[in-house]
Amino acid sequence: MRTAYVDESEPGGGLDHTVYVMAAVLIDAADANEARGAVRSATPKRMRKLHWYEALGGQRLTWLGLLTRAVSIVVVRYDGQPARTERRRRRCIERLVWELQQRDVRALVLESRSRVRDASDVSMLESLRDRGIGNGICHEHVRGSDELLLALADIACGAHSRGLLKSRPQDALVLVQ
Repeated sequence: MRTAYVDESEPGGGLDHTVYVMAAVLIDAADANEARGAVRSATPKRMRKLHWYEALGGQRLTWLGLLTRAVSIVVVRYDGQPARTERRRRRCIERLVWELQQRDVRALVLESRSRVRDASDVSMLESLRDRGIGNGICHEHVRGSDELLLALADIACGAHSRGLLKSRPQDALVLVQ
């Protein structure tokens, strides 16, 4: 079984209301514990969790190697009219869930943002199911410090935004508006 670990980024520190990036890193269940160990080993002692934004340049380049543990990476990028964060996020979630369904993903782990925002995601996911998108995909929200594999999605978002994410045949970049 494959699980998608998902995180997001707003390039430009949230000041650019035309862009939103969401990345899903797909990990086979059999490889998850080994991947968690690799993330744990790569996390500097000064960090509560491995986080792209807080890293030094050299650390970021080293962390790119952690992405090879993913079966595939799906990046959905909103590039469109200025919109509020939640609207851009919903557009990305909609396409991401469809992409994950095409890849037979059965579990989705999103990084928790807050109780209210998590509830908004759940509402969106239920709405998608009502339309036949994402049926059979279980989801949960988890704090980034409680699930190390969410760091891989954070790395994928950061690397994509900086143009450092190498393209592999099994990966996908999808643009939405």
